[in-house]
Amino acid sequence: MKFDITCIIPSSQTEGQLAAFAENVPANVGPPLHAHRSQIEIFHVIEGSFLFVCDGQETTLGPGGSIVIPAKAAHAFKNVGSETGRIHFELLAAGTSEEFFKRLVEEAASIEDIPSFFAQYDIDLLGPPLP
Repeated sequence: MKFDITCIIPSSQTEGQLAAFAENVPANVGPPLHAHRSQIEIFHVIEGSFLFVCDGQETTLGPGGSIVIPAKAAHAFKNVGSETGRIHFELLAAGTSEEFFKRLVEEAASIEDIPSFFAQYDIDLLGPPLP
């Protein structure tokens, strides 16, 4: 799978407090269920319709909608629209998120041990993507 994720605010501009990203997400696609051990993640829907699941609670958001995912919360999302959607998201603190997403974009096809890859960046892989 190819990922379309761009860093729009690098952590160097926020003294490491935050890194922000933009992602184009194809229809019916989203990440596996996972949890960030020490980061809060905030999502903003720019275009499309997205289903978010956070600790078992489902929320569907359209353009202008936002959701805050606490650290350690099991979460995933899926573009439930019929076309590519766009989200922005921030990670607080930035940690190694820029390196994680850079490697994910560049190396996704060659990463053999996904759980270990996630764990290197203090992310626990908890399950498959949303059905």
